[in-house]
Amino acid sequence: MNYHPLSHPFELPVQKLLAHCITDKPIFLPPHEGSTPGTTLAGAFGSALWSTICPNNPACYKEQKSGHPDCKKHKDCVLPWLYKPYSEIQHRNFARPVLLRAAELESIEPVERFTLEVTLWGRHAIAAQQEVIATLKKMGELGLNSENRKVYFRITEIETAPALTLTEHIQKLPEKPQSVLLEFQTPFLHQEKTPNGQRHFHTQANMPIVNILGNVAYNLVAWDIEDRDLGATLDKQKRHNLARDARDVAWQASEKITIVRTHISPISIGKRVSRGNRQTMSLEGFVGLVELSGELETAMPWLQTLALVGGGQKRAMGFGTVQMWLKL
Repeated sequence: MNYHPLSHPFELPVQKLLAHCITDKPIFLPPHEGSTPGTTLAGAFGSALWSTICPNNPACYKEQKSGHPDCKKHKDCVLPWLYKPYSEIQHRNFARPVLLRAAELESIEPVERFTLEVTLWGRHAIAAQQEVIATLKKMGELGLNSENRKVYFRITEIETAPALTLTEHIQKLPEKPQSVLLEFQTPFLHQEKTPNGQRHFHTQANMPIVNILGNVAYNLVAWDIEDRDLGATLDKQKRHNLARDARDVAWQASEKITIVRTHISPISIGKRVSRGNRQTMSLEGFVGLVELSGELETAMPWLQTLALVGGGQKRAMGFGTVQMWLKL
């Protein structure tokens, strides 16, 4: 395949589901050290997915060191794609392509009803929609941890939007908006490198929109190639080069954007132990609003992608949710 990094990635489909839920008792998920409502949902989905897809299946087992599900039949099972996709070419994991958020669970008061917004990111996730729905129901049966007790829930209704490609989403946007307002609704974890090579999370008032959109472009190409199952037709270096080309174009487009105003607040989630390498990581980021103007049209594909599936680190854990409004 003659893959083009500025056209083919926008053929990637995305689909939204809304699962309306009612609990057996009031639920309250206050943030605490290393945990948020998003991390609770992500953990519950992972456990429920394992229980739903692989119950009593001798072909399935948990990898001894990490405890992550693994599968002896990767090509025949949806679990590797839905839990933590692993690239045999790039030798790394991609973010889970099933993104969950329930805004009501971020409330400062207990609630008895909430809506799970589910984003299926790519072909494999959309093809496994029924398995995802079964997993959501299993989440309710297993319950969510809330203040040292289990709260169970049932799904009363599921709304399913059509699966649309990124291009189709972009084509629905009004032409030539005067400005764009981005609301960073859950902590946005954007990593940057210091001159000495160390990494840190951005928490300052200034908005690194150029680097953010560059990362969106790079990750979009990398994930689209993986989601297409292109295998060894594109090796690791070729994939990196294609993603880097997209990132460079996104950088150039973003440099023509003007930041009109920002209202950004730093936020610390505390320390969390990684399940993968067992290392402790401090999670820091920001929430708030930023208004953009200038030459928006060339940057709009990546702005729309950011609004649809979020950005930054740990998106599968509920971080990096972004809402976009256009001023005409």
